[in-house]
Amino acid sequence: MPSDDTLLILPDLLGVFDGATSPQKTRASVSSGRLASQAAATAVAGLSLGEDLLTLPAAAILGAINTRIAAENARQNMDGKPSTTMALAVIGAQEIRFLIIGDSSIRLNGKQILRSQKPVDDISTRNRLAVHALLAPRHADGDETERLVRRILFEGYDTAIAEGLLSAADADGLYETLLARIGALAPAEALRDFLFNGIRQQSRFANRSDHPLGFSTLNQDETSLADIIDQCLPRAGIDSIEIFSDGYFLIPEAVSIEAWEAAYAQVEAEDPRKIARFANVKGATATEFADDRSIILAEAINGLPIDHGG
Repeated sequence: MPSDDTLLILPDLLGVFDGATSPQKTRASVSSGRLASQAAATAVAGLSLGEDLLTLPAAAILGAINTRIAAENARQNMDGKPSTTMALAVIGAQEIRFLIIGDSSIRLNGKQILRSQKPVDDISTRNRLAVHALLAPRHADGDETERLVRRILFEGYDTAIAEGLLSAADADGLYETLLARIGALAPAEALRDFLFNGIRQQSRFANRSDHPLGFSTLNQDETSLADIIDQCLPRAGIDSIEIFSDGYFLIPEAVSIEAWEAAYAQVEAEDPRKIARFANVKGATATEFADDRSIILAEAINGLPIDHGG
């Protein structure tokens, strides 16, 4: 399947955009995540032709991206609102601007990590671990367990009960367990609402700075600035930039694409189901990766041009 990630590599402009695709069927010829990430990358590239991205206010950049996503959404007659993250590096003569919306990330000099994470993903991960632990003893086939867990997380406990995937007692037990373990992440009512209605309704929290599960994203609406990263650093102190999507579950020590891929292979060998050290919202199956992944690596920023991306 085509990746939902889009890479942007232009002179002095680097970006990784990770689209979010719903498993629901759509009439469009492209996935919602791919539509959003491509539209966002195209919008940024267009802005760079006539604007100084080092100084242009974040709200203006995000507004142009959301306008482009809305236009592509209307053209494709997409259901819902396509959404994407963005991790952007704008390389100027004296400084570099880093702009991050969502959970795509940036590492500088192999050490300093710029990353924004949202509580709703932590809740989904802990929910998946609890549901997986409940269902795994009931199903010998690990891929079938993963399929059922994904459906329960996406549709929510109410639908799972209606479809016979969970009993009412199962659902109440899961909720009480998670309330005890992660109740600090969200009020009890908000946590119950999310668990019983599922990830399919997570878009209700998009760009909602007033909601405990709210998060910033690029989805054609006005992007909340509450949890974005917008930071300028002196160019002279930066020798390498790595921009990567959240499909990488382990950050390597070395600065090379080979090191990133070796770290990814280590994760897949150690915890392919993503239920142990590298717990995540989804695990791998015999035919699917847990997530798509992308990385751009720029080295020797002060002496050489962009090195490579992958």
